[in-house]
Amino acid sequence: MRRAARGPGRPGAVTVRAARLGDAPAVAALSGELGYPAEAGQIRGRLRRILARDDQRVLVAEDGRGGVCGWLHAQASEALESGFRVEIVGLVVAGAMRRRGAGRRLVARAEAWARRIGAEAVVVRSNAKRLESHAFYPSLGYVASKTQVVYRKQPRA
Repeated sequence: MRRAARGPGRPGAVTVRAARLGDAPAVAALSGELGYPAEAGQIRGRLRRILARDDQRVLVAEDGRGGVCGWLHAQASEALESGFRVEIVGLVVAGAMRRRGAGRRLVARAEAWARRIGAEAVVVRSNAKRLESHAFYPSLGYVASKTQVVYRKQPRA
């Protein structure tokens, strides 16, 4: 029998739901934990644009008291060389809530969406320095398929 994930010192199962604009402050704080500090207003604007799209999902995990303790952002895309897929482009769970099932529940919901829309695969990239994720994703059945370098350039006007 599986035990429900519990919040830090608080009874109740972790639940997952679609993100709302009102989640922006909590999502911003968690983004900072992930290493991407952002203001709530910036996140609210991004959420507004993302939530209006059919090809993207933002989910939040709530602890037993209704506080947001994690989020996942997934997007569907068609790649010429590899087909239709859903990519988990962001996932973070509050440090105090890790190893309590929130991440697993978020990924399971993203995978369910991928099945519903007929995706051929679910893909996730993980920064080499995120050692916890290198154990987490294989525990869910994900297999490392390549190592890559990411290049970034800001477009000029």
